[in-house]
Amino acid sequence: MEEKRRFSLRENNTIFNKNEIIEAIKNNILLKVIFKYGYKNREIENLLKERNIPYTYKDTNYFKKYPESNNIIGFISPVKIKELSEIEVNKDDIYVMALNIEDPHNFGAIIRSSEIFGVKGVLFPKRRGVTITPTVIKASTGAIFNIDLYEFGGVNSTIKELKNKGLWIVCLDMNAKEDLSNFKPPFPFVLIVGGEDRGINLKVLEGSDFVIKIRTFGKTTSLNASVSLGIALYEMTKFKK
Repeated sequence: MEEKRRFSLRENNTIFNKNEIIEAIKNNILLKVIFKYGYKNREIENLLKERNIPYTYKDTNYFKKYPESNNIIGFISPVKIKELSEIEVNKDDIYVMALNIEDPHNFGAIIRSSEIFGVKGVLFPKRRGVTITPTVIKASTGAIFNIDLYEFGGVNSTIKELKNKGLWIVCLDMNAKEDLSNFKPPFPFVLIVGGEDRGINLKVLEGSDFVIKIRTFGKTTSLNASVSLGIALYEMTKFKK
């Protein structure tokens, strides 16, 4: 039942804009496309013809079933989610773990930032957070098709398993003593970012190898999780060889 719920067509098998569809074509996971009558996109039509991907046209009534879309719908193979056992660690690898992320736009942006900065894979929990949805795919602007995704159960046992694979554990926390600007990351490592509301729980912080913060100067108390991650990855990737 869990597998069916996570991969039903309305959950993560539909995409709704040009960039997502182009990335899906490049990654050979696009099954078919439906255009609204009157809408033309020659670039996508030509790509579909080149790859022999079927497409058709439907009226406005059909599109009412998909309020996320205005003119185009792509149907894709389920976004592949890997097991932790499939992780193979190399010396310069960076992984990202997203904990307690409730907002799908935020999670999509985390995936996007991770892919841009060359992160090897994004890990997220089966429960207590958002999963892969059309909104997440859209917010990632197609990056989700170019990065490995891993789903896990218990966070503490997962961290132990990651350490056994040779990965250091680094947490981003606004109350940390060590500042990002003074931190030299130990490769390979996992960077853990938490949601704005619940953050990273104490047991995870205590079990990590390093806890760092991003120094801020304004009156706002915290940064969006995806923004924090982007800043941290920008600084940390400077040390990649």
